[in-house]
Amino acid sequence: MSSVLLDLSVRGRASTRRLRLLDLGSLIVTVVASVVALVSLVANGITDGRQVEEGIGGYVGLGVSLLGVAIIRDLVPRGSVSTRTRLRLGTLVLVLGPLSSVALRTDPVVSWNLAAFTGFAIALRGLSGPLVGAFIGLVSYVSIVMFQDIGWANPTALAAAAMSFAFASAGTALRSYAQFQQEVESRAVEAIAAREADAHRRVAEERLSIARDLHDVVGHEIAVLGIHLGVAEVSLPDGAETSRASLEKARTSVQSVLHETQRVLHVLRSDTQTSADSAPTPDFARIPALIESYRAAGVVVEAELIDAPAGLDPEVSTAAYRIVQEALTNAQKHGVGSASVSVRAEKRLLTLSISNRRVLDREPGLRGFGLIGMRERAHSAGGTLRIEGNDDEYRVVAQLPIAGRRN
Repeated sequence: MSSVLLDLSVRGRASTRRLRLLDLGSLIVTVVASVVALVSLVANGITDGRQVEEGIGGYVGLGVSLLGVAIIRDLVPRGSVSTRTRLRLGTLVLVLGPLSSVALRTDPVVSWNLAAFTGFAIALRGLSGPLVGAFIGLVSYVSIVMFQDIGWANPTALAAAAMSFAFASAGTALRSYAQFQQEVESRAVEAIAAREADAHRRVAEERLSIARDLHDVVGHEIAVLGIHLGVAEVSLPDGAETSRASLEKARTSVQSVLHETQRVLHVLRSDTQTSADSAPTPDFARIPALIESYRAAGVVVEAELIDAPAGLDPEVSTAAYRIVQEALTNAQKHGVGSASVSVRAEKRLLTLSISNRRVLDREPGLRGFGLIGMRERAHSAGGTLRIEGNDDEYRVVAQLPIAGRRN
């Protein structure tokens, strides 16, 4: 959907640029025609009275037409006059150009050409092209017929009328197409916004549903397990210190799981990232403490660790912790009670290697989502995760970019 919106946006901007270029082109034609007409008037010179009158008519017609162009293009102060009023006034002044030329017995060819090209600009600015074109074309037609006096079937007059109508109508057609592009883009934006809002609503509902299930089922069972462990601890006979210590560690682990469950519940019920971040997030610096917790639970862990590399991305830091945590959990559940953890940083990559010996007679049918979760963690941080080993050994190797996805 975003690619469609981008394509529509590009088309809309291209259409707007084309309109501006065409409007600029009509202005350039107007300026060139005016300069040519002015040079022609000056070059012809005036000697007798008839030529003087014709020269004055040429200057007046050109001046009036240019005043109309200036009003239409907003080149003169307009005060509080609205745009449509300014355009209408400019159109009236514009068509006075050929009429004034004819009144002073001068060929209106320059004036009606300026009017025809400017009709395109008028239509681009909002007035109806067919109406403007018909009005300018009618005035041009009458002006030429009156000046040449060869009848109403004057081909030049008919061509001037047709050209004026065509230019103004083309301006309206292009403006309508640009407005259509903008409307399509606007509706696409609204549709995408509505779809995203619906997606956010569905995600929020699903998060609340998960939070309720987690609270009602998992949270309750963990709390009950903690109570039973406490009862079992106080019910031990004297001298069972080893069992008492194991139960105490088990109760501590249960409390840790309960606290983590409450944090997850808080995240699921939170509407903002700020509230979700209020609890501390596991990171790379807590990996040694994590390993110690597994050692306390009876897992023999050999560790080769390093300090957090400079510039370690927070998402990579959390992903590293979670990958080590899940790999050690798998080693505890499916291994022989020992594991090794190696962490290296080289060539802007953080490499985690966690291995353990396998139990060969373990039933392979029951598998959870730990491996999927580790892969997702690695990929979300911009890294990779692979599984190595043989029948005797199982190894998880993750490579994460120290600087995160931005690198």
